[in-house]
Amino acid sequence: MICTLMLTSLEGSEAARKISTSLLAEGEITRREMSLVSWKETPHGSLELRKVQAVVGYVVENFLNHCGLYLIFDPRNMALETTKIVQSLGLPLMVVAMDWSPEEGLFLPNTTRLRLIPFRTCSAYIFLSEDVKAMQTLVTSATFGKIFHYLARHVFVTGLTAGSPKVILDNEVMSWRPHALVIKAVDKDKKAGDDRLVNYELWSHHLFRQDISEKVYLMERWDQGGPQRNADLFPDKLSDFHRSELTAVTFEHPPSIIQVPHEGDSGSEGHHYDGIDIRLLRLLSDALNFRLKIVNPSDGGKWGSPNEDGSWSGLTGDLTQRKAHMGVANLFILTSYLQVVDMTVAYDVEAGCFITPLPEDLPQWVALVYPFSREVWIFILIFLFLGTPVLCAMSRMANHWLEDVSSWGTNLYQITFYGMGIFFGQGMPQEPQGNVTRIYFIMWVWYGLLITVVYKSSLTAFLTIPLEQPPIDTLEQLTLSTLPAWGSTGITFKKMLQESPDPLVQSLADRYHPVSGTKEGIMLTAQKKYAMMENRQYLEYMIATNFTNKYGEETLHVMKECFLPFQIGMAIPKKAPYKPNFDRIIKKIIEAGLVRKWLKDIITTSQRRGAETETDDRVGGALTLNNLQGAWLLFGSGILIAFLMFILENIVRSLKHQQK
Repeated sequence: MICTLMLTSLEGSEAARKISTSLLAEGEITRREMSLVSWKETPHGSLELRKVQAVVGYVVENFLNHCGLYLIFDPRNMALETTKIVQSLGLPLMVVAMDWSPEEGLFLPNTTRLRLIPFRTCSAYIFLSEDVKAMQTLVTSATFGKIFHYLARHVFVTGLTAGSPKVILDNEVMSWRPHALVIKAVDKDKKAGDDRLVNYELWSHHLFRQDISEKVYLMERWDQGGPQRNADLFPDKLSDFHRSELTAVTFEHPPSIIQVPHEGDSGSEGHHYDGIDIRLLRLLSDALNFRLKIVNPSDGGKWGSPNEDGSWSGLTGDLTQRKAHMGVANLFILTSYLQVVDMTVAYDVEAGCFITPLPEDLPQWVALVYPFSREVWIFILIFLFLGTPVLCAMSRMANHWLEDVSSWGTNLYQITFYGMGIFFGQGMPQEPQGNVTRIYFIMWVWYGLLITVVYKSSLTAFLTIPLEQPPIDTLEQLTLSTLPAWGSTGITFKKMLQESPDPLVQSLADRYHPVSGTKEGIMLTAQKKYAMMENRQYLEYMIATNFTNKYGEETLHVMKECFLPFQIGMAIPKKAPYKPNFDRIIKKIIEAGLVRKWLKDIITTSQRRGAETETDDRVGGALTLNNLQGAWLLFGSGILIAFLMFILENIVRSLKHQQK
């Protein structure tokens, strides 16, 4: 935690020199730290700082005791008693003097050199000045937000200036800084020299509250030398928004943001949003007790891009202008975004993938070879070409040594037809006479029976279903494909491809062509003219919704090999004070595994919704000519081969007659 303590009431520049000398002598600050101090000769003020020593000490001791302190003061009204406060704090301390000019008001000197590095535990910046208007000018200056952390604790100690709490706290800068406190002196009749009767009021302010009219309120009273209410001066104001309305800017981008149509109470058609990011927002609103208002980007854009004047368009532009409190739409945590907005902790991880068209189905005649893999076919042919010669050799040996006089036993042609007939279910014309040949043939018949039965049972299934080719699953296959182009919306992804250290990924940029929108890219992909690049969740949702029938068959395919991983987060305006609370809730959502569950539920619902609109009814029926392409092909091939053999035999016969 980083803390800021701002005080307004000091006297004297000569006293400032004495303070610095005293602090150096007592070792409170180093000479290097004192080199940052700029003292100026200014008139003395009127309020003695020793009178606020007790209340300031109370705040530091009870709420800033674990913090390192930075003392930043206005030397126009410095009092010697400042030394007492500084010495009484007893914490790490750096002293810095502000400068003053009528044109600029209070400002820090040498801001290019001055770096107020936060302590490891927390830091407290102590500002000392009695000029409330000057402090307001400092708070609302452009440099204030750059130098002091937005989650710091701000404590302003003022004199008797009326309305000083509202002047300091009720402005756009402080309305986004949760830890603020104004200690204001209260004028009261008292006996001379009786410091115990000096009263103070401690004021704070509400953030993002729409249920109250006054944002600045009285938190504590200091009377008779002590607090009257024992209030927590720095409560967590952003764990409960008290049903205030926070605005989220988004647009449709499934499955993160889904626009779901519905019928209103009056019968008119409308829509509401659903999706992963919307469910995340709703959980945040329940946990932090705020009402959620969802709007589209004010300029009609989407994620947004930088303009020539340095501003941003779209969702990002609305957040930079603080027109919304958060933005969601499957936002990648990129350096370009982090320069202008902040992001919550990542609640998902995405990867850039290509969606590709499925290849054409193979012709049905290929079903003849599909029951077996390539390796099985190779082994079958090997055993067939080796088995028949072995059978022939065994028959001849049996005929020669064992007097097995089977008429077919010594004829290779007959044995070949005999062995192959087993695979076609043909009966044996003659049984072997010898036991050796019989045993071999029993095993041969058994082998052929197993092969034939398995082939027949599988062939029926392959004849009745489409034969799919393997889809494009790797980047190498994509580069070797015949697709004319691929890409996404804009050229952001193209730049990422070109900057990749992988040469294969770099080569994808050669055929990259941007499209005007994701719908155009997906339609071109469905026409087999393109490969659309998007995050995997979006592509899976689009396939489930628009390119999957009720039988679960997809017409588009998401490649298995993805690249360009991205973390997904929620965008919020720069220095939004509710970021730590948002991060805390989001971490619990991640630990519960809800993001993955939401994605699964949304895709399942989308598939069901797509199946309800499916009109194609698939019914069983008789095999068609297309299913039996293989049979007609074999029959036609047999006729052609027989005809060619007939011609060849006639040619051979004619040649023999001519030789005679």
